[in-house]
Amino acid sequence: MFDYKVVESKLHQVINIIKPQLSETQVEFIISDIQAGEWNLALETVCDLLIEEEIPLDLKGYELLEEVGNTLNMEQETWEMLKVQVAP
Repeated sequence: MFDYKVVESKLHQVINIIKPQLSETQVEFIISDIQAGEWNLALETVCDLLIEEEIPLDLKGYELLEEVGNTLNMEQETWEMLKVQVAP
């Protein structure tokens, strides 16, 4: 069993990294998923938003998404599509 507090912490770190590029509504939507314990949905939503809006992501943010995805045993495609958007 994994520690959900670690998952939530990593998701919140990612939100803080990308927050300047998101709308208030998008941020609230993701945070409500996290608070509801819908971590998979929160991760998918973050990845989808980043891809759709073509928002660049730093390596730290990408690694956090990857760690959360692996912890939740999610499909790697969920976050791997973001690799092209990772800014050095």
